[in-house]
Amino acid sequence: MGLYGIYGSHPAELCPWNNAESRKVILEHGLTIVEEASKVNIKIINQYHSALEHTFLWVVEANDAHLVQSFLTTSYLSKINALKIVPLITYSDVIEYCKKL
Repeated sequence: MGLYGIYGSHPAELCPWNNAESRKVILEHGLTIVEEASKVNIKIINQYHSALEHTFLWVVEANDAHLVQSFLTTSYLSKINALKIVPLITYSDVIEYCKKL
């Protein structure tokens, strides 16, 4: 399983705090996203949001980035956010790699 960061952002006008339609989508689907991801073999490890910057970072485990992409394109997240998927490693992995150099 690989580790991936999902970086998302939306304009202030589409923020669920400012937009009733976006808020409705979040309230309808937000509580089930972890379960839905799990059904397609994606484990959501954590979800971080910066409300005033209208950005977020979710950390997930999946077999590959294309699986994450496929899931995101069918989820509510792609309806109001620009999304980017980035492969990640842990800091301890960085240290171990440096030891081998």
